[in-house]
Amino acid sequence: MSEDHAKMKYITYVSQAERPYAQDELARLLSHSRARNDADDITGCLVYRYNEDFERGNFLQVLEGPDAAIDDVWRRISSDSRHHTIVVIDEGPVAERMFSDWSMGFRNVDAGDLASAAGYADLGSDAFWDRASGGTLPTALTLLKSFHDGD
Repeated sequence: MSEDHAKMKYITYVSQAERPYAQDELARLLSHSRARNDADDITGCLVYRYNEDFERGNFLQVLEGPDAAIDDVWRRISSDSRHHTIVVIDEGPVAERMFSDWSMGFRNVDAGDLASAAGYADLGSDAFWDRASGGTLPTALTLLKSFHDGD
């Protein structure tokens, strides 16, 4: 990955999967995303959680890279029919990459993985989506970095 610190940014969002995804489907999605991200100089982390209580899959993702590349991938993501209820949690300029060695890190998490994550322990619940819609979710960067640093 090349570095252009002057013109890099990140975006973090959550969304609901349009349906539950099996492991093999997630693997195909990741394979395609990693190849595209590598070509576009984008790095980041994707978390997927299926919430059994609410019967919905949920994505939490951070992307970082050159401004134009992030703008392009965001246009694709925000119009992708595989998910809906897309809420941007945080975005802005970044001086250096947080996920420099991951074209797209991935974790398929369960409730235990998120138990101590303030604001995210109930990812996928109605209360979570109420907070997301109201703009009251805390930044997810610490949570996502913990998956990266623990890898």
